[in-house]
Amino acid sequence: MAAACWLTAPLPLRAEEFFAVRNQNPLLRGFYLPLPSDTRLNTGAALSATLLVSNTINVEHTARESLFVDGESDVLDLTYENALTGHWRYRLSVPIVHDSGGFLDSVIDTWHELFGFRRGSRPFYPKHQFDYVYSGNGRIDLNHPQTHLGDMAADAGWYAADDARRTVSFWGGLKAPTGRAAALTSDGAWDGALWAHAALRWPKWQFAAELGVAQPFGDEIFAGTAHRTSGFARLAVTRATGPAWSLRAQLDGQTGHVAGSDMRFLGPSLQLTVGAVRRLRGRWRMQMGFTEDAAVNTAPDITFFLGIHD
Repeated sequence: MAAACWLTAPLPLRAEEFFAVRNQNPLLRGFYLPLPSDTRLNTGAALSATLLVSNTINVEHTARESLFVDGESDVLDLTYENALTGHWRYRLSVPIVHDSGGFLDSVIDTWHELFGFRRGSRPFYPKHQFDYVYSGNGRIDLNHPQTHLGDMAADAGWYAADDARRTVSFWGGLKAPTGRAAALTSDGAWDGALWAHAALRWPKWQFAAELGVAQPFGDEIFAGTAHRTSGFARLAVTRATGPAWSLRAQLDGQTGHVAGSDMRFLGPSLQLTVGAVRRLRGRWRMQMGFTEDAAVNTAPDITFFLGIHD
């Protein structure tokens, strides 16, 4: 009880702008999409661990492409970052991925039915099954539970401005093919990305935006058709509700990956994330919430996340 009181003692919120989330589309997660930049220049060493549980069912067919994705993925994103000399910071990250039939099918279907949301294809397929199948530009057929390491990434950022009111930084990153293309935890290639980060802060409000491009240097999943540049953007608004809690809404969008594909699940995506941040003892904070596909069928149906960050 003493430890719980110590951990949850309310302390002033420090500057932070984004949830540590990204698109968990199981067919596209092997391509490099950097995590948001979310620390100040003088933060020092920082650790984070975020667990994301995504559940989706998507069925699409055209004359030359077919897609059936039904399953649940649990991803643990681990990061470490620290300051370099002058105005520079670096970050290392690695995901650990588990795919299975999961346990959320019934919960999500009941939720949609209760609130009158679109249930999509869920009523027509067995619950808790696991199938990732695609044919057209390459072939994917994955139907057995698995756990694998994903691709490790290293990022570096230069801070042009950083004070209590604003932050402007420019980042570049490189991803190594440490995962497995056959398990959809890698695209089998090195990838790179460049992006800019900006944040404005007031006593109770924070606003942040990121804009960037990602470039795969190869593609072993879609027979080379996903070897093309994609753009991504993020917007977030945070409102402090007291000394310990804040609420946040975040939009994440990305352009299409697979050239020549008519599959909505492989095209441009837009996601809405809503959640809360709880300040813990010292610099530690907890993030929690969920992500929905704001543009339907362009990302997993829902992703729940829980993270702890230094």
